[in-house]
Amino acid sequence: MSRVDHLSWPEGVGTGAVPLVAATDLLPAATTRTLPRHEVRVRTRLTTWPRGDLIIDACPIVGLAADGALATFAYGLKEHALIAPVKDGRLAVAISDDSQAWDDGHFLQLVAVASSESSVDRSDFKVGLLGYGAIGAEHARAILSTAGLALAAVCDPKPERIAAAREIAPDVRAHHTADELLNDPSVDIVIISTPPDSHAHWALRTLEQGRHVIVEKPMALTTRECDDILTTAADRNLLAAVYQNRRFDPDFRLIAESVRAGQIGEAFHLEAFVGGYGHPCNYWHSDAQVSGGALFDWGSHVIDQVLALFDGEVEGVTALNHKRVWHDTTNADHARMTLHFDGGREATFIYSDLAAALKPRWYVLGTHGAITGDWRQESVITRSAIGTLDEDILAAADSPPIIRRHSPDGDVTTLVARPAEPHPFHADMALRLRYGFAPRVRGIESRRVVAMLEAAEESARLGGLPVKPA
Repeated sequence: MSRVDHLSWPEGVGTGAVPLVAATDLLPAATTRTLPRHEVRVRTRLTTWPRGDLIIDACPIVGLAADGALATFAYGLKEHALIAPVKDGRLAVAISDDSQAWDDGHFLQLVAVASSESSVDRSDFKVGLLGYGAIGAEHARAILSTAGLALAAVCDPKPERIAAAREIAPDVRAHHTADELLNDPSVDIVIISTPPDSHAHWALRTLEQGRHVIVEKPMALTTRECDDILTTAADRNLLAAVYQNRRFDPDFRLIAESVRAGQIGEAFHLEAFVGGYGHPCNYWHSDAQVSGGALFDWGSHVIDQVLALFDGEVEGVTALNHKRVWHDTTNADHARMTLHFDGGREATFIYSDLAAALKPRWYVLGTHGAITGDWRQESVITRSAIGTLDEDILAAADSPPIIRRHSPDGDVTTLVARPAEPHPFHADMALRLRYGFAPRVRGIESRRVVAMLEAAEESARLGGLPVKPA
């Protein structure tokens, strides 16, 4: 029996209306050739597929004509079909049964999308951006590059930000108040990029208007607000998620792949650090009433990564905040929190504006090795207006750290990431909305992040006593 006859589909993935068949069951053995196992670049021709080309580990089968194919691969100078409709109404898949691709969630999604393409509504989901600050251009470009999404409207009270949005999307509709955007009947999804203390208010307003919602991190400043958002979304069968974009950072992906593959044994101790020495900004990021505090500001990124890396229950959180130098801002100058997992594992995150010496970005110990992530000191070299050298020294956090794996016998291996996916969060969102596929970032996970940060701030108020997260 071929693998196509008993696929184990990942959560949220269905095979649609078109049955599958193995290419080897269709073509005479004399007309096909199975290539050795290798990384195969799959070129997609699906109008509803948002991920672009895929790299799969497979033994592809040469011989299925590329004409009319929904996905192809190259052998020599010729294209061959990898997924293609055949005359009897089925969909042929041209890889061998022992290919690792059958266990690759993205490849299975591609097969499911191919099997469903003829029966789905191909109209785009219209996105409205509530707030067009520093992150606005990132969302706009991702939406414009992702099949299934369309940038419909932008809302911001500042005319210069509307102008910036129209440099990327000239035809986008402009709204100057949130009420205008939320009452725009053409908007299906709203991405909220307002300051954190307003996230819950605008997310609930959006859901009550019957629209899906994506919130910048953190989801909210309390778990009670997060629960209100998730309950309201579930009651209305709407999507509520958080843009946890650093889940897809190349350094974190390398660490996660190594840990999950058991390359350092059982990971039991983690330290993560972000910071430097310098005056914090005087924007809302440094106002504890708005941001939630120093741990909320960067911890909404890092704690999400930690919880994605370490399984199990967090039995307690301990934390301390220091206010020692920068008295014109209300965030802590230096903050530390530790998650105490079941089984004795622990993960510590430090954010500091008082770090004259940098700790590594990552320090992970396992029972059979370790992983470090060392900051890079990078700069951008250009010419000034009069032709002299102009050097822009980047902050450490603006460059991905170098990830190294350390073996017990002293060998050190520098890890190299695969090419990044194009806009992975937005692609997941498009597939979730159109097909119901389970995204890699779920709202309940971002609620858990807020529970840890809320417990950390409570622990800091108690002088470092352990607090059980909600």
